[in-house]
Amino acid sequence: MEDMPFHIVKLEVRHSSCGQMGESLVMNRSYSCCEQEPGLRISVLGWGLSLLFLVGCGGKPASVSGIVTMDGKPLDKGMVGFAPVSGGMRAAGKIQSDGSYTLSTNRDSGLETGDYKATVVSREPGVEPPQGGPPMPGPYITPRKYAIDSTSGLQFNVEKGNNTIDIELSSEGLDDGAAKRRKR
Repeated sequence: MEDMPFHIVKLEVRHSSCGQMGESLVMNRSYSCCEQEPGLRISVLGWGLSLLFLVGCGGKPASVSGIVTMDGKPLDKGMVGFAPVSGGMRAAGKIQSDGSYTLSTNRDSGLETGDYKATVVSREPGVEPPQGGPPMPGPYITPRKYAIDSTSGLQFNVEKGNNTIDIELSSEGLDDGAAKRRKR
């Protein structure tokens, strides 16, 4: 059997409305120089159109931002997490000094639509151990129940477009020392 050369066909898909580059499709197809492959062009075109619908314009269809407060006062540090109830990509956002947050998934801003369970974690700065190494986590500012999506009691529906979701927490359940530090 004689060696057949490989021909590499690369198809790049650009979304027509936004011009963003989508996924690249690389197909390896083995055939001899005498063999005619008219169906290959149709096959590549079919794959390209399929990718166009799967890739779209990039980004997610929904964005989420808001303010996190505890007992009516904005939190000035911490993280907000959203986990899809049906499974999938989680989103997170850092709480800013004014209590605001904006969610993102990995490096992408935004997230998919649907129902989400939320978590909020805020801690005091950690203490460096005397022997060196990474700092030990500081005490919780927020009750620990908010750190786990199954116990937080926070569930929200994210719709297409911009969503403003303000999260109100209660210090109830916070240990006395942490509650006193929070009121200062």
